[in-house]
Amino acid sequence: MVQQVDLERMDPAAEPLEEKLHRVGRVAIGAIPVIGSLALETFNSIFEPPLSKRRTEVIRQIGEALNDLIEGGVVTEAGLQENEAFISTVAEVCNISLRNHQAEKLEALRNAAINSALPGCPSDDYRQIFLHFVDVCTVSHIRLLKFFENPKRWFVAHNRAEPYRAAVSLSQVIEHAMPDLTRNREILDTVWADLYQKGLVGIKQLEMVLSHESCFSKQTTSFGSKLIAFLSSPST
Repeated sequence: MVQQVDLERMDPAAEPLEEKLHRVGRVAIGAIPVIGSLALETFNSIFEPPLSKRRTEVIRQIGEALNDLIEGGVVTEAGLQENEAFISTVAEVCNISLRNHQAEKLEALRNAAINSALPGCPSDDYRQIFLHFVDVCTVSHIRLLKFFENPKRWFVAHNRAEPYRAAVSLSQVIEHAMPDLTRNREILDTVWADLYQKGLVGIKQLEMVLSHESCFSKQTTSFGSKLIAFLSSPST
């Protein structure tokens, strides 16, 4: 029988920063005379259950995916226990997940943990840079990067027809595909500038007019493609 990960006993390899802060907060509040115990009870009732639930859910999802890999013979539990890159990634993923609630970012973190268990996972430098990106980026960063990895495939997957014009700008393409992103132009410009500065996309100006074929071609750099691969499900 193939030995699987015991999901009931899985736990992060390190105490998350948020838990350290939570513990420090409890000590500080508990030291306050008279009101300390009441304030501490309030603090615990607000923060402890949601943080524990969030971390447990992330661990459960990673564990279920790992069991699928184990059943498929891709990895073994013994191998994972000796995989330092995987252990470090899972510990960091658990930390970052406590600071984020949006589904797209949590999915990206889960995929990063799973991909770190696979043969040929990115080196330490790449993994740390990629995880930091997820921690500090917005969902719009991830959405735009995934979209421009393969715009044509995105339109097909979302059953949308490409707007046909002989010449078009990237901002017009975004407006057609994701109109919600163009409603706040300051945010869109900031996000795009950030992606460009990090070397994840190759075109600096969203308003640059390109041919139809160029605009609907891949806009991510090789570095951006590696990031997207790391944050995507291994099955895709």
